[in-house]
Amino acid sequence: EVPPPCRPYQAAFKSRSNDMLRQAVSRFGQQARLLAPPARSFASASEEAIVAAPLKQFGIAGRYSAALYSAASKKKNLEKVEQELLAVSQMADTNIQFKSFLSDPTMSKTKKTAAVMALMEELKMSETTKCFFGVLAENGRLPETTRVTKLFSELMMASRGEVSAVVTSADPLSAKELADVAAACKATLEAGKTLKLSQKVDASIIGGLIIDIGDKHMDLSINTKIRKIENLLAEAL
Repeated sequence: EVPPPCRPYQAAFKSRSNDMLRQAVSRFGQQARLLAPPARSFASASEEAIVAAPLKQFGIAGRYSAALYSAASKKKNLEKVEQELLAVSQMADTNIQFKSFLSDPTMSKTKKTAAVMALMEELKMSETTKCFFGVLAENGRLPETTRVTKLFSELMMASRGEVSAVVTSADPLSAKELADVAAACKATLEAGKTLKLSQKVDASIIGGLIIDIGDKHMDLSINTKIRKIENLLAEAL
């Protein structure tokens, strides 16, 4: 039986079979043909062709993220899908019952698919997002929702030429200090790229900074320096 938090969204939905991940992209096209107005067709080779993602991602979540990027690109609604994914992910972060529903391994795929598709209808999500969550549900991959959302946001940032950077300090940085860090990070970017800098506070690093920019990691924290000294002393004894 569908849990109480999902009962308002329960609706009849025909169960689909075949949970092979390698068919995720083609299944998007198949479902889109069923849901789209008759005048539109996805049958042409150009429509069916996969749109390459701007970044190479790995793992199950990465493959779903790339499949969604391709589907949304062909529908020309990438930004809308990005916002819809963020909204669902935020629901999972703030509503423990909804989070439990996504990760519940005891509920059948049929019931989960029906509940999540009804929820998509209730939230008036785009057809692309509805199809995507239908695929996740029938393949038993709803627990990947938050991870897929994070990876999809990374693809969207890359498509806009944005580079994410996070600076971690023991205490909050002043406006000037943050500006200095931003300037240093921008100096490492390729022409045309835009920096998206955020700040984290972690007292355990004691002092100094840890900077993550793109796929680069720079640990300039005092805690790391102390550990290195301790290791050198241990080797000398």
